[in-house]
Amino acid sequence: MAADPDVSVVIAAGTNATVPAALPPCAKARLTLLVTRADTEELNVVNTTTALVLRAIQTVGPPAVLRYLNRGVEPARAVVVHDLATEVESLPMVRITTVYDKLCSETAVEEEVAADEDFTKAARRIAARPRDAVLFAGVSPDRAAACARALRNAGHRGARVAGEHVLGAPFLAVGEDWRIGTGYTDASADSRTKAFAAAFRACHERAPGPWAAEAYDAVRFAAHGLASVGDSGRSALRSELLRRPWQGITRLMSFDAASQYFGVENDSGGFLFRVTGGAARFVTRADDIGKKT
Repeated sequence: MAADPDVSVVIAAGTNATVPAALPPCAKARLTLLVTRADTEELNVVNTTTALVLRAIQTVGPPAVLRYLNRGVEPARAVVVHDLATEVESLPMVRITTVYDKLCSETAVEEEVAADEDFTKAARRIAARPRDAVLFAGVSPDRAAACARALRNAGHRGARVAGEHVLGAPFLAVGEDWRIGTGYTDASADSRTKAFAAAFRACHERAPGPWAAEAYDAVRFAAHGLASVGDSGRSALRSELLRRPWQGITRLMSFDAASQYFGVENDSGGFLFRVTGGAARFVTRADDIGKKT
């Protein structure tokens, strides 16, 4: 695919396991790779490749979760539960809340839970201050479910939040009232994507799933860039896409000039979901949290 001169751009809608493997061949062929879904730290080196990541990744934290705690809940204290069973994947969220101090709470306390340990003891310590907010820094749905169950049994009553990777069946079964920050919207529930959802249903006779609207934006973003580069072709596409912001239906595509990281300050493409009735349901966009609407 990378060697085919008729291929102008690749939309990488795969996972953390597959997308990094596409970086070297695309870079060698000077083929732009637009990443919609993956958020591994392996993508921190995009400024040395031909890739652009069209979302906030773990290095900068889930925008919706951070804004929910800072603008919506405003707890006196937040406890970060670091699940060492997935230490490497979980560490970026711990760093963004502790080392980089992205929470406005008076104190962020880190509770480390070993891979061979359950969450009972940590939950009891947290529940001694039952109104403290809890941020689960982990990516395993099973471990997140165990944490949720332990907090409920210990009598914790504060806000509880996590990132999108915990959204599997084990967690959804027990994570009632947790708030989850995601990089994808619910196209049928989000007012800015409802027209897309209606067109999708008319075409495919089903509702669009997670990442459908984000992939649609990626294709339109690529088309916008290709229309601008003209005869220069795919080798000039990435530079053109970096040059100025472009507005999509899910987010504003803009990038930091130095790091080439995706911009997260305005219209970041972060979304907040609430777990209720065994399902994750769309609440709002990250940028709308705290607004009087």
